[in-house]
Amino acid sequence: MSEPVAGPQPRRTVSGRIVPRRFPTLIATVLAALVAVLLGPSTASAATWPVIARGDSGAQVTTVQHLLTQHGRTTTADGQFGPGTETQVKAFQSAVGLTADGSVGPLTWPKLVVTVQNGSSGAAVKAAQTQLNRYGYGLAVDGAFGPGTTSAAKDFQSKHGLTADGIVGPNTWNALVGGSGSGGGGGGGTRAQLAASIDANSRISLLTYHVSGIVDNDSTAQANITDTKNGTTAETSNYSDVGETEVWLSTAMLNGMLRLATERGYTFLVTEIAGGDHSSNSNHYKGIAFDADNMSVSNGTFVSACKAYGATEALDEGNHVHCAWE
Repeated sequence: MSEPVAGPQPRRTVSGRIVPRRFPTLIATVLAALVAVLLGPSTASAATWPVIARGDSGAQVTTVQHLLTQHGRTTTADGQFGPGTETQVKAFQSAVGLTADGSVGPLTWPKLVVTVQNGSSGAAVKAAQTQLNRYGYGLAVDGAFGPGTTSAAKDFQSKHGLTADGIVGPNTWNALVGGSGSGGGGGGGTRAQLAASIDANSRISLLTYHVSGIVDNDSTAQANITDTKNGTTAETSNYSDVGETEVWLSTAMLNGMLRLATERGYTFLVTEIAGGDHSSNSNHYKGIAFDADNMSVSNGTFVSACKAYGATEALDEGNHVHCAWE
């Protein structure tokens, strides 16, 4: 169809019928509205989708990793956007017809998110729970969409002008990942900032030696936090099953540790993080677990609190408590 003729005169169609000039404008308006509806929130709200790429860390990355796993591209949910995650993102993008640039932005997010609701289970639910925890809901990231997750979803939706139906669909996903988060729920600062807050918190004590009695000053709980505070990796112990290696401490784990002190008001001693000697496949060596002793509450209460803050492994070991965030 040719462009409308300039000026006030009517436009003649190919059939010879005269059409007043207001019709093209009306048709264009209707078509634009139709396109917006068809494209939906993935395009209309594209500016609110964040760009997550290699080198990023935190809850947003963990969310991407859970969603990749949901789509059959198993990815370790460690909150670190490294080469492995980038490879999986590229593979996913290629599979859904997107440019495989390895970054998760406005075009990738809408294809990556999965609608979940009461009764759903799996990695996509973990992604939703991870996001809700950015806003302070303190859900266990267990992949089971039950009453607690439903209640949190409805509350979030109500506070963000969405239909409070408890269904985490495209619009709710968009609001979740596009928001800045609040309440310390999983997105509470960078790794270095979290470590600095832990180091400065009077309720958290960090052991400066190993409970085994073996000397390796570079891998104590205090050394792990100090290194992380300074923006570097933490070290495992040279006498451990994996030897001396470097590992990034999980921001989810650090955030959980900090919230136990700042929100619950617990005092406790962190005896080991990445250091110490543990079983060969221990989560300590992945930088996602810590052991605590001398708590101001019972072991059972501490275990429950770890789970409430998203710990996927919380164990009462008798003489200490072990908490880990996958």
